[in-house]
Amino acid sequence: MLARNVLGKIIHLLLTFRFVVASRAVKTVLQPDELELDIPGGEPELIKLNTKAFDNSQNRFVDRFLAVVVTYFPVIGVGLAFYLHAIGWYTISWIEISLCILMHALAVAGIELGYHRLFSHGSYKPKRWVKILFACLGSMGFQGPVIWWAAVHRKHHRHSDRPNDPHSMYIRPDGRTEYNKGPWQLFLGFIHSHVGWIWTPESIRSPGWSRYVRDLYRDPDIWKIHVNYLYFLVAGFLIPGIIGGFLHGNLKGVFLGVLWGGFVRIFTMNHLTYWSINTLSHSIGSRPYNTADFSTNSIPLIFALPTFGQSYHNNHHAFPTSSIMAHQWYEFDIGQYVLKLLFRFGHIESMNVPTEGQMKSKLIKKKKEYSYESGVS
Repeated sequence: MLARNVLGKIIHLLLTFRFVVASRAVKTVLQPDELELDIPGGEPELIKLNTKAFDNSQNRFVDRFLAVVVTYFPVIGVGLAFYLHAIGWYTISWIEISLCILMHALAVAGIELGYHRLFSHGSYKPKRWVKILFACLGSMGFQGPVIWWAAVHRKHHRHSDRPNDPHSMYIRPDGRTEYNKGPWQLFLGFIHSHVGWIWTPESIRSPGWSRYVRDLYRDPDIWKIHVNYLYFLVAGFLIPGIIGGFLHGNLKGVFLGVLWGGFVRIFTMNHLTYWSINTLSHSIGSRPYNTADFSTNSIPLIFALPTFGQSYHNNHHAFPTSSIMAHQWYEFDIGQYVLKLLFRFGHIESMNVPTEGQMKSKLIKKKKEYSYESGVS
């Protein structure tokens, strides 16, 4: 019976999996509906982009330095880890692999359940200790301070795959449509969406970005964690280092713990899985719901596992304030199970879930074509 169920899931996924092509002619122009724009923080007015903050030489230096660290240090760490193994300085063991998986799980829990579902979307109401825990874990994820992360993400939802989106693979935030004209431009868009946006001032230092997160500024717990971000970032390296040193019983183990639980984990989490949401989950996969963007449910099960369910991205963009990402029996959302467990034991007071009527109203009833110009399906 179990084998038959698993086989049924695989067949269903293969039959429903498809590619989204973003270069076809415009057929239908959709605008985000109330559910898609149900985002905390609001947006009282549009602020025209200016270059004052971008042209400041000190800001440029800090931004470029941080971009170098975030982009290249994890890659160098992975290269060093395998080089030292190749020359026989150490042998990769279950300790290194376990530390990488453990720290990945903790950081993704903080990013997905804290930074994303809670602080960006307010999709559930937790007890204070749950809120603080997820904010601290997310701060070890090497993706930036909590309030900044939430601001960028709320802006992404407000302008998903349209001008002012910080990390769309189809358009730059300043509105230039340079990523929709042929394979090379789409490749450049892929790079921008994955990691290039970190190097783009309009994406990371947008004027008036704080207007998206006024509610978070008023939360003293979140503000304290936000301004002490660097301490939690360092903890993300010290914790696996201490565990590695204890298990190996020497300083070499400390180094390996930092290397695998820190740099390798950051590479696998950010470069290989979570950041791929910006690209793969806006280009490849199924689209059960009508949304005013290119969001998809990409690489089911395989991609959903390391992202704690975030790869069901079309589900999420259709209902951003929902605390659950899996809408079908064959969809697997670890984050949903964690939240439901906390809810069952009284550590979460309430969870937002779309109604059956809301889900049916947004289901795609016929095949539609895709176009960048409309940014829609």
